[in-house]
Amino acid sequence: MAEHIHLALQPVRADRADEFERFLADVVQPAVLAQRPALADRWRVLRASGSSNGVVTYAFILDGGSITEDWELDVVLPAQYGKEEAQRLINDWLGTFAPLEPWAKAAMSAGQESNQLVWTLEPVTLT
Repeated sequence: MAEHIHLALQPVRADRADEFERFLADVVQPAVLAQRPALADRWRVLRASGSSNGVVTYAFILDGGSITEDWELDVVLPAQYGKEEAQRLINDWLGTFAPLEPWAKAAMSAGQESNQLVWTLEPVTLT
């Protein structure tokens, strides 16, 4: 059986998008490299080319592994940073998220005529 490719979409407050990306580069990327080296080159982050209603949509493409065991930040980050520090980091990061329901409703409304949801995305370089 072929491995799965996971796609996750995350609405992020446009005013905190830089902070969101900094967390990925400074916290998540080193943790994945250290704790899941086999997966280190198997994830990509893309972002919408613009914001809509103060929200930037991010897409994560995770190639292989298990969402609940390999990619779950509640597993990877405590292994790297310790339980308390990982929780602090995650709590700060959660503040960058935009509310899911208004974002989803806006996306659904935008896609009704074509019966599909479309975002134009650009790669995020994590440095």
